[in-house]
Amino acid sequence: MKIEDENYYRVFPISLGKQLSNKEAHVYLLLLFKSDYNTGESNVLLETLSKEAGYDTDTISSYLHKAKRLGYVDITPQYIKAENGQPKTKNFYKVHIPPKDFIMVSRSFLDLHFDNLTLKEETDIKGFILLVKCICLNSCNLTFYNLREMAAHLSISYGTIQKYMKKCIELNLIERHKGCYKITLDCFDKGNTNYFPKGTPSLYKEIYNTIDLFCQTKGLETPPYKKELIGQIAVEYPYTEHDLKQANDIELIKRYSVKFQLSQRLPNLNEPINSLNYFVKVLTNKDYIIPPKKEPWKFIM
Repeated sequence: MKIEDENYYRVFPISLGKQLSNKEAHVYLLLLFKSDYNTGESNVLLETLSKEAGYDTDTISSYLHKAKRLGYVDITPQYIKAENGQPKTKNFYKVHIPPKDFIMVSRSFLDLHFDNLTLKEETDIKGFILLVKCICLNSCNLTFYNLREMAAHLSISYGTIQKYMKKCIELNLIERHKGCYKITLDCFDKGNTNYFPKGTPSLYKEIYNTIDLFCQTKGLETPPYKKELIGQIAVEYPYTEHDLKQANDIELIKRYSVKFQLSQRLPNLNEPINSLNYFVKVLTNKDYIIPPKKEPWKFIM
């Protein structure tokens, strides 16, 4: 992990997401961002979490103690001096950082705010999205579960899921997408928003997601993902957007940014695209040629 990840990302255990309610999940996420990235230690005040979640301190405490009972955080009460010199109890926390089976959540997710919603309502909505994220395919932003199947995999009721799914769709936070539900936010797993086969390189995911977003802005259907075609583009565009920003070289960014090149080469795209090969040609100035099948070896006896 690079240093900026310590400030902007935290890892949330998928297994915990399947055991908490939506509001409990978001409060736990708030604690994660108030904890040290490497050690998981935190001395955050309940009052601080209360101000950010909209729930009172007793409720916040009960949510965190549930996470403790489930084995995901240690809570140690200690006595400290209050302003009046009298001793008071202060909790110290140590969240357990999962080595695997987690989702990565950006701080931008915490910064989301919605018009006409209270802090409590925002906590409930964002916690619900967090739970849906925990049952998405391969940490992408798509789940093929219907609402009743979601209820079977999460610790919230079917009625609760109906309520918050409807609200998320109204707010354009989740959408129906080709027979599944798709989270529309780019706050998780560094842009891994679509479904990809296991083991797909991060660069391939980013290139395809960039093409997908470009097509969406043009009102067009994105062609299906094909590893060979995205791989051909990756040969010519071997850097992620993060790598390019780190280089701090405008000309390098212009040359190797798929996003920039698409905007320059296709300013007026308005025709259906049937294959990613179209983007291979646009971005690399050459078609992808399918390699010929190799003839099987013949042994002469």
